[in-house]
Amino acid sequence: MARTQVLPTDPAALKLWSAKVAIDSKKKTYFDKMSGNEGSYMPVIMKTDLEKGPADEVTTTLVAKLRGKPVEGQEKLAGRVQRLTWATHKMRIDKHRQAVNVGDVMDQKRVNWSIPEQARDRLSDYMAEVYDEQITMTAAGARGIGDEIQHYPVGYGGFPNAFVAPDSQHLMFFDGSRANAGAMTSGDKLGTNVLDRLVLRAKKQIGGQPNRAVRMEQIRVDGGKHFVYLAAPESMYDIRREVGDAGWLTLEKAKITAEGSKSPIFTGGKAYYNGVLLDETQTCVKFDTTAAGGSYGTPLIARNLFLGANAVAVAHGTKSQRGGMKYELTEDDEDYGEEGVIIVRMIAGFSKCRYSPDGNPANGLDFGLIANDVAYTASA
Repeated sequence: MARTQVLPTDPAALKLWSAKVAIDSKKKTYFDKMSGNEGSYMPVIMKTDLEKGPADEVTTTLVAKLRGKPVEGQEKLAGRVQRLTWATHKMRIDKHRQAVNVGDVMDQKRVNWSIPEQARDRLSDYMAEVYDEQITMTAAGARGIGDEIQHYPVGYGGFPNAFVAPDSQHLMFFDGSRANAGAMTSGDKLGTNVLDRLVLRAKKQIGGQPNRAVRMEQIRVDGGKHFVYLAAPESMYDIRREVGDAGWLTLEKAKITAEGSKSPIFTGGKAYYNGVLLDETQTCVKFDTTAAGGSYGTPLIARNLFLGANAVAVAHGTKSQRGGMKYELTEDDEDYGEEGVIIVRMIAGFSKCRYSPDGNPANGLDFGLIANDVAYTASA
């Protein structure tokens, strides 16, 4: 009797695997709960323009608000007509790939577990970590130093969109009382004073001019409006020490009672203070006193992220991939077919929502986030 077989290389099998990797990676990705479609008020915006047709670059335009006193009474309007001004944000997508050798048939015979299944699980872990690291580095504007970024070497500058350092209006050293990196000291640690200053700066951004920061919109979830502060583990330790056990309990209770607290964005959040949800992330950017580490005034610096709406954009190109999946799995071989290789490919781009009047990111201003550099207590 003839037997129907579905081989590992069958397109249907690969599509199923791609779907599993995509779903598993999404579940494991920290920023999934902070992502939304264009038009939403989430920190990470998913741009879908490049999923619909052949293109590798998308441009977004931000039109500045009008400013100035209106023409009143019998005053002449002629000669006072305003013109619209705008700035643009461009981002590109490209390939990100990794491969795993799953051995030959004898390798599979020597273990009582599925090597291909383990390869799939590890690839989903890997892609989730790559995704989080790309968003974190993009928002921070740098790779920094340290092992918290696991997959990219010190000096990595971003691909296909180069990292862009924060402009002066969207970078705060400590609580804003330090003029530059070199002025920072070991005592400049995260505290409620830092959060208060960040909220104040966000409220003072009113825009309307090319060289003025556009107003930071709060994240909106389930009727609530909030900012999110992503802190390195050491910074979270520091603020807990500052407020004490009783004070921290008060902040934890505030998180529970905050409007919109049932939203996924609050899942895992540590505390709530002055309209800011504090959360801890192990994927973080750090600096030190070396040239590679930013030449700070103290060796232990973490770049935490104060996020509002539309801080970072992520675009995928899925038109050419099997089944429209964001991650595509293919299978190849080595040694004349004796050894199997599983390859994962993601076509994507990550970019800060940074708008510039001439299209050059170096001349633009960040949007929806403030990078906050603070000292931290060394872990034992």
